[in-house]
Amino acid sequence: MPVHIVGESRLLRDMFLAICEAHDYETGHCCGSLADLPPLPAKDLVLFYSHGAGEALEAELRAFRAHKGGAYLILITGDQCPSAVQAELSQYAEAVIPERKSADALIAALQVVQDGYRIVLPGAAAGEAAARMTVQPRRNGYRNGSDNGHGLSDREQLILAKLTEGATNKSIANELGICEATVKVHLRTCFRKIGAKNRTQAALWASEQLPPQAPDLRRH
Repeated sequence: MPVHIVGESRLLRDMFLAICEAHDYETGHCCGSLADLPPLPAKDLVLFYSHGAGEALEAELRAFRAHKGGAYLILITGDQCPSAVQAELSQYAEAVIPERKSADALIAALQVVQDGYRIVLPGAAAGEAAARMTVQPRRNGYRNGSDNGHGLSDREQLILAKLTEGATNKSIANELGICEATVKVHLRTCFRKIGAKNRTQAALWASEQLPPQAPDLRRH
């Protein structure tokens, strides 16, 4: 599945190209607008950066869906794009990523989309919560994992938080004083509750949905 890179800025296109190639992604076309892309095979992936936030951007996305509806789209928005607009644009893309996110978050999003999932921004609300993302199956409906609706226990939240730090099952087990097999059981339960397919998807979900610090639960 090649990644096609689209953006108004040649510098940003080169940066995204370098990021993808550094992570061994096959790259395809590199152009300035979605309209410049040729017909694409289904499931090709388009990485599109736009600093716009108005009707022109939405019209460009609608046109993309109308003519290249089988391709997957990751939209990277500029800092000036409000959370409410990002949420609205989610209907046209498999993922909407604010440009303030790290390169690691972008690569994680690529993996999530390639695995058949979407990263959806919920409807806008006051404050930072509006920018939180939810990993959802692409074809199996939508699962709302925000607003404490994910059903995770404190122990499960802690284990998912450890995934965002790159912790292994063994290191998590050692820290919590449980066996490694128990960690695996907890992770399977977490994946089911949040709609994640693997550790990468779960770590991305946790980085957006969970508090930055979790309590020490070793005594519970």
